[in-house]
Amino acid sequence: MKTVIVDCNSICHRVWYALNDLSFEEKKVGILFGFLRQLLTIAKRLNTNQFIFCWDSKSRKRIEICPTYKSNRVKARTEEEEEDITAAYAQFTLLRKEILPKIGFKNNFYAEGYESDDIIAKIVKENNCNFVIVSTDGDLYQLLDNDVSMLIDNKKPLYTEDSFETQYNILPCQWPLVKSIAGCKSDNVVGVRGVGDKTAIKYLNNELPKTSKTYRAIKENSKLLELNLQLVHLPFLGIRSFQLTTDELSLSGLLKICNQYGFYSLT
Repeated sequence: MKTVIVDCNSICHRVWYALNDLSFEEKKVGILFGFLRQLLTIAKRLNTNQFIFCWDSKSRKRIEICPTYKSNRVKARTEEEEEDITAAYAQFTLLRKEILPKIGFKNNFYAEGYESDDIIAKIVKENNCNFVIVSTDGDLYQLLDNDVSMLIDNKKPLYTEDSFETQYNILPCQWPLVKSIAGCKSDNVVGVRGVGDKTAIKYLNNELPKTSKTYRAIKENSKLLELNLQLVHLPFLGIRSFQLTTDELSLSGLLKICNQYGFYSLT
């Protein structure tokens, strides 16, 4: 049976934009509903009830070595936007601390200073399971192997090691090297100027002329690449291990949650 390991913040953000206006008894519940609906869809598609949940921490250890890490995501907000974000993150916390435990899910992990990606990577590397990672985050491509695939879109096939190698012509384990060279705009990791993923892959495959400016630029930025590799390689240094345990799933617990929040279509 496949074990599904969930990038919870990834799912929560997706359903937030789709179902943000859904309310029950004057409280927003769209993220709660969307998250549980996704779980049921995934469970049915993969024929499994084995789930592991991984959550982002608000604080980030990576800032200790790179103060600008993800600083591009900080922006000025109106009072209304702040209230909306507060209400959304309250649902994140409710899922993690109350709803999933009430349903009987025991493998529900959070680590202060670390991201869900780090937790996922730590668990995948320390456990021998047939994992399916549920996420849209390309940073997780580096974890793909014979026993690890990704569910990026419910309507598409699983993204596998073979899928990755066909698309990029490198091994998944080389992906951190690509991002250390090319950088990552979404995380504000600055790579070698003018070098994107395709050029970085050519460099790794020895397809760049050694006399070219690009080749020399990559070679001359070894300190930058060392710093970036620390940021993009999973898991980030220092994260603890996570002990997996057997769930005690409760159908009655799920039904109580659905009735409590008016999720009658899920029942």
